Amino acid sequence: MKISTFSTILILVLTSCSTETLKRVGYETINNFGQYQCNIAQGDDCHNRESYDDYQRKREELYSK
Repeated sequence: MKISTFSTILILVLTSCSTETLKRVGYETINNFGQYQCNIAQGDDCHNRESYDDYQRKREELYSK
């Protein structure tokens, strides 16, 4: 069975990503989409975005109590 070069590269890239990287990318993607929707709706608080690091810090504090 012949695997294309693209498939091989894709498999290598996907397996090299850490779980933390995937979580960060997912969070940022959802956050960016929310920012996009806020800008379209011309909301007043569109700039109040929480970074992934702040989100993780608050989450860890919540679970450590």
